[in-house]
Amino acid sequence: MQTEGSRRKRKVNYMLMLFMDSKEGRIRQMGFGPVLVESVAVIGLAVVVTLAILCYRGDKKIEALTAETQQQKKEIEDLTEEKADLISLREELSNKVTILSDTINQKVEEEEIMEQERAQAHMPVGFPLSSSASLEEAEGDNPMVKLNGSEGSSVIASADGTITSITTDSGYLHCIRIDHGNGYHSIYRNDGDVMVKEGDEVVRGAILYVIGEDSTELGYQIMYEEKYIDPMGLINIDG
Repeated sequence: MQTEGSRRKRKVNYMLMLFMDSKEGRIRQMGFGPVLVESVAVIGLAVVVTLAILCYRGDKKIEALTAETQQQKKEIEDLTEEKADLISLREELSNKVTILSDTINQKVEEEEIMEQERAQAHMPVGFPLSSSASLEEAEGDNPMVKLNGSEGSSVIASADGTITSITTDSGYLHCIRIDHGNGYHSIYRNDGDVMVKEGDEVVRGAILYVIGEDSTELGYQIMYEEKYIDPMGLINIDG
């Protein structure tokens, strides 16, 4: 009979492994102790745990990358929509700029035309009588023309301007001077009734005198930069 002590000393948990010798066709038997078996088991468990951890981390990383990809996709969609809105806004602003530019150009052209018209309106080129008249150049130190109109007609302003003075003339009863605001002044000498007063703003064709039976002659002069010039160089004779 085996004693209790001998039973304790008996070795257990051996593992038997068989190997086939391919050359000799024999089966070999090898035995491994429990320590080696336990080590292999621990290593295997460690490998399994490591693989499980790696798989878990891999899954988490995939989830994070998937979420990041979806976020980036959403941002791309938002940016694409924003880009489309900006393109639409740019086109709208471009159209407005074009319209505004055309409007400004049109206004500038209109202003230029109006300025030209104003400048032309202030040039003393108009005929200073409302009717046809005979014309002759008067003798003297300063250029002047004499116009003989008809009773009932009028002496009129040859351009837009301001009445700067109405004085008594040595050869005529009245002398009216108009400043046209561009360096030109026109001077009218006549014996008729004066229809304006100093400071009046007049336009071309405004009545200055009414010609009567004894006031049919008009002495007409033009000054530029305070120097007398020949009126015939500016007068448009159309009657």
